[in-house]
Amino acid sequence: MVVVVVEPTQFTSSRLDILKSNIKAVLDAPERCSIKQDGNLLLLEVDEPVDVMYALTNVFGIRSIGIAEIADKKLDSIVDAIVGVGKHIIHSNERFHVEVLGSVNGLVARDVEFASTAALLSELSMLNIKPSSKGYDRLIRVYIADEYAYICRICKDGAGGLPVGSNGYALCSVYDCISAVAAYVLAEHGFYPSIIVVYDEEEGDGMLRRVAKKIEVIARMLPSRSIELRYTHYTPKGNDVYSSNKYHSHYKNTLLTSLLLDRLVRVSDMGGKSNSNGSSIIALPLSSLHGIDFINSVMSKMSCRNVIFPLMFSNYLYYARIFGVEYVREMQDISNFTESVDDSYMDEYVEECINNMHRLEVKLSPNMVHDMIDGIRRCKADNNL
Repeated sequence: MVVVVVEPTQFTSSRLDILKSNIKAVLDAPERCSIKQDGNLLLLEVDEPVDVMYALTNVFGIRSIGIAEIADKKLDSIVDAIVGVGKHIIHSNERFHVEVLGSVNGLVARDVEFASTAALLSELSMLNIKPSSKGYDRLIRVYIADEYAYICRICKDGAGGLPVGSNGYALCSVYDCISAVAAYVLAEHGFYPSIIVVYDEEEGDGMLRRVAKKIEVIARMLPSRSIELRYTHYTPKGNDVYSSNKYHSHYKNTLLTSLLLDRLVRVSDMGGKSNSNGSSIIALPLSSLHGIDFINSVMSKMSCRNVIFPLMFSNYLYYARIFGVEYVREMQDISNFTESVDDSYMDEYVEECINNMHRLEVKLSPNMVHDMIDGIRRCKADNNL
């Protein structure tokens, strides 16, 4: 029998119910998926295990996913199952590695690894294969759980982190690449981001398209087949001399959206997303690169004290592999900006954003970016009638 084995991250063991719910939410046919548990492992019985495995690579809270065969917790049964899997996946002149997690009948993992490696070398001697703990071509990962052993014929790394929603909801805004990464990190650490898109009316579709592409990345990591968001815009004043300065633009938008989120929390407008204890959490894309003076300036203008900073101690370059070189450039840009931010029009911008705010639900699809932009355009056209 073949199952999809899900190994949760180290800190997800107390949040398995949420992880199970999130797994069901991303599957095309959740009613046809049976989720069982063996120790700390989740076992999925599905019709299309390969498709399910790749779908689960976008679910936070998972360390590893594998397609595995089940064996009894006896040394001989496990070794026989490993050899059976090896015959199907190891080819001529390849290097392989057997990794065993867990123990059986007083034998430690290394005993099982040595016994199965020797059996594979004997059974497949005509293929000139070699064992290797590094630089191997094929990995056979074995999980020994409470009831059975699971021998994986294929494994994929999970997204890591904590299950989305296990820490509740947090209000955040997305207006450039840095703010998008902050929302992504928020989800990675177990919060469900309630997103407000804020864009500069003068920059128009160009800025909107860039933001929509970033939101698509975030949406594909959330446990839903669609994303609900709010969006709004403001028009820079004619004498806002820094409106076209790329360094100042991020700082200005960060201050503006911080005040906007604070205002929404004060009037208890969390966009329909509330935490079980009634608290409201704001997430700001501030980091050590912004400088303590700017951070203190932003915080002094806010009344909400449930504020978190997802990027404060993050590895900046790690997220460049997800959001591209644009993110690295923006981080370099903000670290080079040393001027103060003109907040003369902030109250007017906040008021304008509140008056221009609308809701939009976009389904995950290959055309998601275009659907998002078209939805915002249609709503704007209807309001101008």
